[in-house]
Amino acid sequence: VSVNGVPLAGRIVLERSLPRLVTGDQLSLELSDGRLVSIPLAARLTKPPGGNDWARVIVVQVLMPWLCLALGFWVAGLRPTDPIAWLLLALLISFSLVASVRQAVPTAAMFQDLDQLYETLCGATWPIWMLLFGVYFPERLSIDRRWPKVKWALILPFGLLAIARGLQEIAGRHGFAIAQAVEPLLRPLDRPQQILGMMCISVFFMGLGMKTGTTSAPDARRRLRLLFTGAFIGLTPSFLVVMSGLVRGLGPFEGVPQWLAISALTMLFIFPLTLAYVIVVHRALDVRVVIRQGIQYAFARKGVQVLRVVLVVGILLAISAAASRPKTRQVDILRILGQGGMAIVAIGWMGEWVIRWTDRRFFREALDAERILNDLSEKVRMMVETAPLVETVAGTIAESLHVERVVFFLREEANQAGSYQPVCAVGDAGAPACRFAEGSGTIESLKRAREPLRVYLDDPRSWVNLELGANEAERTMLRDLGTQLLLPLAVKEKLPGFISLGAKRSEEPYSGTDLRLLQSVATQTGLALENSRLAAAIVSEVAQRERLNREVEIAREVQERLFPQTLPAVAGIDYSGKCRPALWVGGDYFDFMQLSDGRLGVAIADVSGKGIGAALLMACLQASLRGQTIRAEKIGQLIDNVNRLVFEASPDNRYATFFYGAYDPGTRVFSFVNAGHCPPIIMRAGNGHPEIIRLKAGGTVVGLFKDSVYQEGTVTLQSGDVLVAYTDGISEALNGDEEEWGEQRLIGAIARCGNLPAAETITRLMQDTDAFVDGAEQHDDMTLVVLRVV
Repeated sequence: VSVNGVPLAGRIVLERSLPRLVTGDQLSLELSDGRLVSIPLAARLTKPPGGNDWARVIVVQVLMPWLCLALGFWVAGLRPTDPIAWLLLALLISFSLVASVRQAVPTAAMFQDLDQLYETLCGATWPIWMLLFGVYFPERLSIDRRWPKVKWALILPFGLLAIARGLQEIAGRHGFAIAQAVEPLLRPLDRPQQILGMMCISVFFMGLGMKTGTTSAPDARRRLRLLFTGAFIGLTPSFLVVMSGLVRGLGPFEGVPQWLAISALTMLFIFPLTLAYVIVVHRALDVRVVIRQGIQYAFARKGVQVLRVVLVVGILLAISAAASRPKTRQVDILRILGQGGMAIVAIGWMGEWVIRWTDRRFFREALDAERILNDLSEKVRMMVETAPLVETVAGTIAESLHVERVVFFLREEANQAGSYQPVCAVGDAGAPACRFAEGSGTIESLKRAREPLRVYLDDPRSWVNLELGANEAERTMLRDLGTQLLLPLAVKEKLPGFISLGAKRSEEPYSGTDLRLLQSVATQTGLALENSRLAAAIVSEVAQRERLNREVEIAREVQERLFPQTLPAVAGIDYSGKCRPALWVGGDYFDFMQLSDGRLGVAIADVSGKGIGAALLMACLQASLRGQTIRAEKIGQLIDNVNRLVFEASPDNRYATFFYGAYDPGTRVFSFVNAGHCPPIIMRAGNGHPEIIRLKAGGTVVGLFKDSVYQEGTVTLQSGDVLVAYTDGISEALNGDEEEWGEQRLIGAIARCGNLPAAETITRLMQDTDAFVDGAEQHDDMTLVVLRVV
């Protein structure tokens, strides 16, 4: 009737007394017959917690609640106007408490009562939120539209019983008499409450299943399939484990192997993650795509590396344990080392093999699409005619990705404003009667993005609705095209065309792999379009001899446009380049490229021969180089690919000396490959005499041999260094006495430039060369690139 002298009216007396005591203290009890009893307090646990206990506490009591709360509030913050997002928040809050164990905290009684009511109601109402989510996501269930009151036959009685149980818990804390009076009324309703809860959860799965078969929107079907699969995979293992324990008369997760308990609890994470994903993303991935990406991620290189580290640690522990035993033989330690080393090698091999086997066995379609698009990216570089190029690209994309409709738009310059008109369409609907004007919202968005743009007409926050504003005409054209993806064919600052891709026949959205492959195809197609226009202009007009001079002048203007028009700003260096062809057009080439990792790419080349043939090969070299800088990581591999492409695109007697380097402004490291070119010179200030460094590492010329090996060299630049790259038109410039200017005169001229800016240095070097030649005819193109480290 009392505890430590305090009348035992309710459970609150124990909740306030026990947290202040420790093991070994005495608890004084007064019994109803007047006796006084003193009880020593023992440890709550009789043995250390096992693996199952730790796994249950970490997953259910720590990780799961925080994950659910974080996901719920994150989704509600992203979509504050979406009722489904708030329904998800309520569902995740209740799910975070469904398996929690309440811990008494010595705080104010009012806050304890609110805490008790919060945990009891939220944990008990989880089936209600499951039911509502199954009814309303992603669209309202058709049965609920016809009979909206039916669901309340489950929600109201279950909710009232949950509230009654919550109030009884609070009453039991303050007065046992009230709780005991209510208990006979509520106990018979426990089983009906459990049945109602199971029925609510069943409605969730039934609603998802019914809507999967009736919904008309492909994205909604993917979301429903993914949500159903995620809920089934995430909840079923724990449900079976709990049901098994109940059948055997045990508590949840009692008598279950440790590995099975941990696996079942870990699978719970799939349910809230799937809920959040299907609400936040625009177009959900199909279940097969999710499985494929999950397998690829699980066997990714970093995952294999982690397994290797774990295996190495295990081998070391095994060796340590074996060595600590007095009778361990040396041969046993060697055997452990040998078996462990074989296992480390096998893990890496098996990871790659599993990915390849999975793609071949289950995702052959995706594997074929990747191979076809990679081949297409290589093929379009060699095509110089616009019509076959457009038809090949559009047809291959439609065939490989199973796209229902592909429309190819090219820029027409019939009038001053210009517009983008459909020139090729693949699909049942044929070519549409629509055009996008230069300067329209869609075209400007493609120019800014320079990467594939997803089209979400039903999303108010999509660029289609934000950037196009009130321009309903463009949205109508995109809707008529059935566009799901726009692929820009960007070349430098220009946009010669773009491709509209409709939905896939499989109804799957375009994955990240699809976008990367399509981006590579678009880059090569844009360059091929530019090259085809250059070649078409030159070849067609050469046939008309009376207009030859004008057409060659046009070719020179086009070639001038191929040289860098603007120089990207790079911290710590001043650089410039200039080419002066001997004829109207030439075969010398230089370029500067801002690479994706922040480095600056620097290129200079000298194509064999002169005139139009050299200019065409120069354009091919530029297209190959710029295409490879997007794909290749190592400079040696990049030059190897460029050599192979130029070899395939040029006659047997054509080649080019070539030098390419990449400057890292963060480390000042300049990596380079010299393919038979005049070695660039680095002039570095020394003690009275400048130090000359020549960049020779590399290999043979490009385009002459199909299989060549190139060695990469590196040099760390210092403040004040001047790098000068040149073609032999500079060093071999001849005066009237057939005497060459030579490299030594060039080095002396560089030294006389002192600290002049890069552009002025080039001007001064050209003037010195002209002064030496003294009016003699220039027989070769002259190109200079200067890079000065500030």
